[in-house]
Amino acid sequence: ILPRIPGFIMKPKDIILAIVIYIIFPISSIITKYAAMTDDLWNKFLLYGASVVVLAIFSIFWQILLKRVDLVKAYIFKSTSIIWTVIYGVLIFNDALTTNVIIGTIIVMVGTVIAILGGETKESKKEEANG
Repeated sequence: ILPRIPGFIMKPKDIILAIVIYIIFPISSIITKYAAMTDDLWNKFLLYGASVVVLAIFSIFWQILLKRVDLVKAYIFKSTSIIWTVIYGVLIFNDALTTNVIIGTIIVMVGTVIAILGGETKESKKEEANG
């Protein structure tokens, strides 16, 4: 069991789940990009179907996360999908990793960390008081 870190707006296991969810989410975009690149209609159908399956898996894990944390807290991690999309694009499609992309990704990461650390909320103070 992971300990609660003072000042964090979410428990560490929920943060890990949120990150894993948004590692899964951009895979759907990768699959649809492959579908767009193929001329074979059957392959397009299979790839778009696979994309829907990935989104269904994402949705299941998303619902699990929403049972544990508020929507606002969970949604903070949507910004991390940009980071994973950049990584996947560079590694899989040899997309250019420009200075602007790097700077933009760093800004997103810093903003996400600031939002995660977010300080004390009424809810976190109540949880700490109750032990």
